Amino acid sequence: MTTVNKTLKGELDRGELAAMQSAALGGTRVPDRVLLAPWGQVESTNGSFVVDEESAALAIAAMTAHATDTPIDYEHQTLGGSYASPDGRAPAAGWIKKLEAEPGVGLIAKIEWTAQAKEMLAAKEYRYLSPVALIRKSDRKMIGIHSAALTNKPAIRGMTPIVNRATGAAADETLSSLADLEPMIALREALSLPADADAAAVLLAASRRLTALREDAQRHHIEQRIAEALRLGKLVESQRAWAGALVAREAALFEEWLRTAPVVITRGATAPPSASCAAEQRSRTAEARARAEYRTNPLLSRLTTEAAYVANAVRDLECSMN
Repeated sequence: MTTVNKTLKGELDRGELAAMQSAALGGTRVPDRVLLAPWGQVESTNGSFVVDEESAALAIAAMTAHATDTPIDYEHQTLGGSYASPDGRAPAAGWIKKLEAEPGVGLIAKIEWTAQAKEMLAAKEYRYLSPVALIRKSDRKMIGIHSAALTNKPAIRGMTPIVNRATGAAADETLSSLADLEPMIALREALSLPADADAAAVLLAASRRLTALREDAQRHHIEQRIAEALRLGKLVESQRAWAGALVAREAALFEEWLRTAPVVITRGATAPPSASCAAEQRSRTAEARARAEYRTNPLLSRLTTEAAYVANAVRDLECSMN
């Protein structure tokens, strides 16, 4: 691993190196501008980190201060150790000549590829560019790029390919014409993107917004169904997590449970239920819960039948009450 520039080292605050995938290289035309890390909160299998105005400025300043091109290798061989190749070599696949920040999009690398790397990318032998990002521990902001690698094992979750399936001049012409369309202009404004944001940036931001809206809608639906079950007196607060997981995983099964489950909390009752009534309610609750557990766990069907599993749950309850 190369020595980190003193200025950058001071910013690291004993930070950490994390090899993280960023952008897919689709199509046969090999781009010379590639997204290294998307804007905002970035989720990775190596941990989350942040890319914002300060983050991008620090990464660009660090590369400028170092005054050398940043290497791109294969499978992070430059890091050595467990990443080292059998012969110890770490041939370059290309060089990052310049870093650029595009607010709302991410940190962009201007790349000069080697001839071999271009051939491998065009043949789709490699598809992803994975940066080794320098992360500041205090706030999890990316503040520099140590190196990058061609790899087929992406780490950043939900990354969108940045290259249109069209190739060559046709792709550039398609994106250029899209950027001038009136709906694209309206979408850019709705997403609060800068006026010079191109079509690729607008579509990427729109994709992320739609994903966030779907997640919000799912959370709202789960809370709504739990609230209804609580209102009907068929669910107690301690069951909230279980019910939420069931709604998210098997919405139809939750609705069946809600329809058939007995009332366990009687609204407005002035006296406790009789012992026999309470026992019957507990039995029905145990039966409904056991039935839901059996249907959501495929492994149970290999061990016993649903009727036997439910009957056993009811017996266990009766034994515990005696």
